[in-house]
Amino acid sequence: MSKKVAYGGILLAVNIIILLLLNIIPINTLFLMGLASLPISIVIMELGLKSGVAFYMGSTILSFMVMTNKAQWVLYILTFGLYGIVKYIIEQNKSIYMEYLLKMVFANIIIVIVYFILKQFVYIPVNLITIAIFEVAFIVYDYVYTSFIHYYNQNLKKRIKKI
Repeated sequence: MSKKVAYGGILLAVNIIILLLLNIIPINTLFLMGLASLPISIVIMELGLKSGVAFYMGSTILSFMVMTNKAQWVLYILTFGLYGIVKYIIEQNKSIYMEYLLKMVFANIIIVIVYFILKQFVYIPVNLITIAIFEVAFIVYDYVYTSFIHYYNQNLKKRIKKI
């Protein structure tokens, strides 16, 4: 049990270190948020959904303390941070078409919520081009996320277990 708690703690530390980089590196913020979202998938695979939810809550609290740009924090917790849990739930015994439909519905609902929260603080241009870019970017993000999960299961998991 203590080994699992330590493993989750190490992954949470990695998550927060990546999010801390957002304060230092002003470019590639979406890439860093996407990268920070990956440890939750490891927690869910290794420790289960309940631990994944606890990890997300810990990440939400700690990232609020370390991220200086609260608009980025809102974007992270409602999209990238939450997506690992949503992805796991959606991908439980559904057809690939239903999975993508549900993922796109989730992404579009969340981005509308994020837009209405953040439009009070930052200008966000919305037109057909930005919507199309978002849709494509989300599909690419999901593909990369899935590729990471496969890579972890095929390669990293074996190496980490040896340690």
